[in-house]
Amino acid sequence: MAKITSKTLLNVGTELVINEVSREFELIATGNLVAKDGVTIQALYSKLVDLWTTAPYQDSPFPIYALDAKSGQWQFGTDGRKYNSWKPKNDTTRNMLRDGGWEEWSATAPLPAFTDTGTLNSVYVGAVSLGEVNSGAQEYYQKVAGGPAIDFTFTDAANQGIQVFGDANNGGFDTRLYLKGYLREYGYTYDDSTLSDTGETGTGAFKVNLLLANQQDFKITNLLGSNKTTADAAMANAPYSGITVTYYTTNQNRTVGAGSYPFRVIIDGNGASAEQIYAKIQYMLRKNADIDSGTGTVIGKTAGLLLRFEGETLITAQGVFIDNLDGNDSNRVTFTDQNNVGRSYPYTSGGYITANSTLVGGYYRMFYATAPGLTNDFGESGAITVEDSLGNPIQGTLTTASTSFTFAYDSNTQGGRTPGTDAEVIVIAGRPGFAKPVLFGGTISRAKGISIALIAETDRAYQ
Repeated sequence: MAKITSKTLLNVGTELVINEVSREFELIATGNLVAKDGVTIQALYSKLVDLWTTAPYQDSPFPIYALDAKSGQWQFGTDGRKYNSWKPKNDTTRNMLRDGGWEEWSATAPLPAFTDTGTLNSVYVGAVSLGEVNSGAQEYYQKVAGGPAIDFTFTDAANQGIQVFGDANNGGFDTRLYLKGYLREYGYTYDDSTLSDTGETGTGAFKVNLLLANQQDFKITNLLGSNKTTADAAMANAPYSGITVTYYTTNQNRTVGAGSYPFRVIIDGNGASAEQIYAKIQYMLRKNADIDSGTGTVIGKTAGLLLRFEGETLITAQGVFIDNLDGNDSNRVTFTDQNNVGRSYPYTSGGYITANSTLVGGYYRMFYATAPGLTNDFGESGAITVEDSLGNPIQGTLTTASTSFTFAYDSNTQGGRTPGTDAEVIVIAGRPGFAKPVLFGGTISRAKGISIALIAETDRAYQ
């Protein structure tokens, strides 16, 4: 079936039950009515108008007042002149009403009275999401900033009345100044929408639109596959397990190129690629738990979006920076600072030093083969150790068979080097008692994925 938009599909005693004594109307998911599809308030109203042309109903006040069908404004419990306490029987009925919001009024005297004055018992806004979503998508919403995430009753695009006001007997709350919708499904792009997206400043007994849509996210599925359970389980393993996010209330300056800029959300990338960091952050933004590694509390599924891809470029949300990003991806990221200005690194070359098994656990160090100046070539006193893009010497321990490095190709001026030119380098390595000392040459060009391979013989002579 589909959403009922015609009064002719509502049959009394089947899809619709009317109790004149308790002044309640009830929708039953049977016959023509499917709970998920529901029925428009306009169709229900029109059906009741027809019923009240017949004698059996004319001894009761009319249940609904139509303020404006086009904008979805309705009142239950009044005919526009008198208040009579008619209302939906239960939330099951309310959850099947479509394309509108409504107020529920009661007369100021007990049934069967109807009065000139009434009491506003509750207000429901008709939240309707616009946009294509994946089949089975579970959209959800917040009624107050910082409040809990609440699932819409049915999956797929939303169209439901949400209670935003209740008197003392109906919840005792008023949340008519805020509404935010969310759409976060594994393997699809994320979206959220606030009232301001459609020019609204509050909610009430009318229809509001939430602009929620998604599409397949191949950055995720190409990396982790289409199975959500398997992909989520992978987050407990390296490098994902070491990727964290910390929220700050004050500026945390980070150097990008020649400048230092303010940020307030810092992601520790744990040396992972742009895609891996993005995948972990998207996973965290689906969690109904605190994702802040700092002292605060930030619930993942209602936190603001942090990252997005535009083509092959990863772009951070305002105020978000990534520490410890795989250097080979440093030129595929734009960091949007707290002032909402995009910041990008000068070109950084990147590559890997690979080592055979006998060298793993040993030392390594990278020198300029021919120093840019007149002296300090490799083999001479004072040979210059090559620095990475952060100004740290490229040296250390070969803890794995592949060790990444970066190089500030457009800005490194060590020993008088001309920025933007290739650098001839020598890498030395060894592992006393396991691998003989070796040296291998390479060229750092304006490129990513540069490989310098180290191969050493087993050292059987060392004592």
